[in-house]
Amino acid sequence: MEWLAELCAGFDGRVGVSALNLQTNEQFLYHAEEMFPTASAIKLAVLAALMQQVEVGQYTLDAPLMLRRADQISGSGILQFLTPGLVMPLRDWAFLMMNMSDNLATNVLIDHVGLAYIQEWLAAHDYPDVQIHRKIDFGILAQDITQLGTATPSGLNRLMTAVFRQEILSPAACNEMLRMMDRVGSERVGRYLPFAFYGDETPEEEKLRLAGKTGSLKGCRVQTAVVWRGTGANRRGFSITVMADGDPAPELWSADAAGVLLIGRIARAVYDQVFMANRP
Repeated sequence: MEWLAELCAGFDGRVGVSALNLQTNEQFLYHAEEMFPTASAIKLAVLAALMQQVEVGQYTLDAPLMLRRADQISGSGILQFLTPGLVMPLRDWAFLMMNMSDNLATNVLIDHVGLAYIQEWLAAHDYPDVQIHRKIDFGILAQDITQLGTATPSGLNRLMTAVFRQEILSPAACNEMLRMMDRVGSERVGRYLPFAFYGDETPEEEKLRLAGKTGSLKGCRVQTAVVWRGTGANRRGFSITVMADGDPAPELWSADAAGVLLIGRIARAVYDQVFMANRP
């Protein structure tokens, strides 16, 4: 698609895009089958495998888990600043992993679910192009940003879409996953969209909603998300995954980094295609 290629051409690095109109199944693709580093977007796979174990009765989301001193890791999140010995239910660990991208919570949950189990779950559910390689280790990632996870935009977007469409787990489990990802990426996918997250008096069926997972590593920005209006069977919108890496600019972790802005612009263009194209 020419408009999509033009948007991506402005980024000084590699870009892959996979987006889907959830009503018509029209796809918007750009290098969607290339493998990219996922950064923290791979946490979606951790959550899906966790919820599968909950579904089959291995444990419940209310099961307690303790924060240990040995679990400490830097980067995003708040658990690294809290006192070891804190006990929370798995539900809260998962929420922190997804909504705040807490790295400590992520490593604890990878241990809890099992790295091999997550890999096997992805393969068994037809996501060979979404791969988790190890727990978060910034020493290793400083040498190679692909060592946490890799995916194609197409594969990651199929996983996000399957959660939204309640195709991989029960409706209750999928809705819980969306709750944990509520508004994540408002500064990326949602950057140029007409959201009114607070004090919004728009009727429920007309509110624009966002759920997703972001990822950031040096020179790399990722987001997978769904954007929709409506409730129940009347939901309409799109899923979108944008993966960008290889940005040669000095990494300042800015909210206005080139990859962040690119994700926002692409999401706006897809929004216009899905929501605005047939307006009079």
